[in-house]
Amino acid sequence: MPDESHPPTIRLRSSPALLAAILAAHLGGAAALFLMRLPFMPVVLLLLLLFASADWAARAQMRKRGLSLVLAADGALRICREGVEYEAWGRVLPGAVLFPAVTWFALAWKDEDGRPQSHRLMLFAFEVVEDHDGNAQWRQLRTWLRHRSLGSGPDTLSPEDGA
Repeated sequence: MPDESHPPTIRLRSSPALLAAILAAHLGGAAALFLMRLPFMPVVLLLLLLFASADWAARAQMRKRGLSLVLAADGALRICREGVEYEAWGRVLPGAVLFPAVTWFALAWKDEDGRPQSHRLMLFAFEVVEDHDGNAQWRQLRTWLRHRSLGSGPDTLSPEDGA
């Protein structure tokens, strides 16, 4: 039984390999535009969109650096950033998708005005900081999601989870 006075904390990091893959995909898209016979203005607009997309994706990847997810037994999740007075509370929504190396899940919370908000997270195993037990934090996150995300079906589990 986990000690609720010290809830599990999952530390995240940004992945240089994933960042390189994101930028390479966008660069490939930009190169493909030059092979197409399109008028100048659509090419410029598409290049601007590709640049904005690459910038958004790179920033999203870099924002994971220094984040920690504190997992509560009731399905609440606290997001903390190291060295910054930043804290957000959310609740995991039904339907998390769990694979051996990647998870997708959604969080819901209320903003300062009381309006409901939601955010989808995709995490790879290599974005979770490894501890001395290999990658026990990754297994712990997946187990927590499986039990706290009501609606996750047995088809979203892997043999690695021991389910």
